[in-house]
Amino acid sequence: MNSLFISVCLGILSVLLPCHNAKEGHITEQDMAKYRDRVKAMFYHAYNNYLDNAYPYDELRPLTCDGQDTWGSFSLTLIDALDTLLIIGNKTEFQRVVNVLQEKLDFDIDVNASVFETNIRVVGGLLSAHLLSKRAGLDLDPGWPCSGPLLDMAVEAARKLLPAFNTNTGMPYGTVNLLNGVNPTETPVTCTAGVGTFIIEFATLSRLTGDPEFETVARRALKGLWESRSEIGLVGNHIDVMTSKWVAQDAGIGAGVDSYFEYLVKGAILLQDEEMMSMFLEYNKAIKNFTKYEDWYVWVQMYKGTVSMPIFQSLEAFWPGLQSLTGDIGNAMRTFHNYYTVWKQFGGLPEFYNIPQGSTVDKREGYPLRPELIESAMYLYKATGDPTLLELGRDAVESIEKISKVDCGFASIKDVRDHKLDNRMESFFLAETIKYLYLLFDPDNFIHNEGSSFDLVVTPYGECILGAGGYVFNTEAHPIDPAALHCCNRDTQEKWEVEDLVREFFSIKRTKEVRRPNTEHNKQHQAQNSVMLNRTKRKQTSLLRCPSQPFSSKLSVFGQVFLD
Repeated sequence: MNSLFISVCLGILSVLLPCHNAKEGHITEQDMAKYRDRVKAMFYHAYNNYLDNAYPYDELRPLTCDGQDTWGSFSLTLIDALDTLLIIGNKTEFQRVVNVLQEKLDFDIDVNASVFETNIRVVGGLLSAHLLSKRAGLDLDPGWPCSGPLLDMAVEAARKLLPAFNTNTGMPYGTVNLLNGVNPTETPVTCTAGVGTFIIEFATLSRLTGDPEFETVARRALKGLWESRSEIGLVGNHIDVMTSKWVAQDAGIGAGVDSYFEYLVKGAILLQDEEMMSMFLEYNKAIKNFTKYEDWYVWVQMYKGTVSMPIFQSLEAFWPGLQSLTGDIGNAMRTFHNYYTVWKQFGGLPEFYNIPQGSTVDKREGYPLRPELIESAMYLYKATGDPTLLELGRDAVESIEKISKVDCGFASIKDVRDHKLDNRMESFFLAETIKYLYLLFDPDNFIHNEGSSFDLVVTPYGECILGAGGYVFNTEAHPIDPAALHCCNRDTQEKWEVEDLVREFFSIKRTKEVRRPNTEHNKQHQAQNSVMLNRTKRKQTSLLRCPSQPFSSKLSVFGQVFLD
């Protein structure tokens, strides 16, 4: 199928699909408060039914009112929903769940677990909860955030994943047995996202614990993918982690690839890493050159750039939100509107959507209550204030409640055409979909803090600032406070020790100067020393370890664009 035909079809589709009038259905502040309450009620309907009918299993089966293990028998929904509890204001239940996890959570089990899913849901969820512990009113370790029970659990879970990274290329296997490591018969083929979606969680672990191994293996995996890209700058969908050969050569921004690009951008922001941002920008050029048509993105052959699938996948709906983080607001809004038209066509996003035909794809008609379009709406609303984005949130609440709500929770939609339901409620519904909806309608939530308030925390390595905002969400919507990565650095402790020596030196010297005759020269010398003392006093009072913004490229956090 040539590019001319694609462009013509897309042009026809843009005429057929209705344009949105931003003046219709204006959402007021009172409406936003009403929708916040409705989203909160949706959370508790799902969460309480999980506790009543499914715990300690991973997930709720809402049509039969029971539970099932899906990703490793971790009581996964409990971990995934933990930080959402705090975001909607329930400190009491947050505290109760932390106590339950401390008593019950065990990773020494003979279970084959997805390396990718365990990282983003379990490690990410525990890390986020750990960094939010002070806000939640938990009793803190004296060394927090450099120590604590939730951090210990995150480290234990992550260590169970490390054997997967023991490959020729540094790119990890897709599955690991939590008790025995990688099975000798395990396939070496895994998806791109399963290789490149670790740097946020693993770098945070390394910076908090002082153990560099986690960040080292995550960076090596990123490097392995980067060095395996094609000559035209694209990566495929599945790769052999032992040989670096591409097994599936479809290139795009959706399923199997998506969070690799997401982690390059968010990793760059979290770690202030210019190399990661440069890698993404290079990929972005190739993506625009070969996969973008009329503000849609299709799938192409990674070596030739020829169109292989003129398909929009629901997982691609994260892309406008990611574009907003690099300051590309115009392109983000245009693509978002394309995706929103699909939502309005079906009351949800089908897993696959044939762009030229304007229809679902056989056996890919479902909507498992995914968050990606709502996620993009939240980022873009923060950046633009465009009321259309609130209307997507409103439509999502109305659709999900009308179509998916059942007596025992919310059921995935098996087919968006007739709204038949499936007997599953994935943990990401509480971790992501509900969370992003709530944050969209709650502009004053602490997550949206832009530095107006913060906590000054004293650690064994010095003072640091926490809770000032700029949270970086992992791909399961678990927020990481970037300032925390600067709290546990031994370099900070050494800096304080040097400052103490400098203060002591000037104090001794000033005492000697006082004993000298009070000549004009000595007066000047005393004034100089007084200035130095004042400087060191100011440093002692508030030694802040806030990350800088060294890039010339545009970055933003929650829509706040930084220009060099």
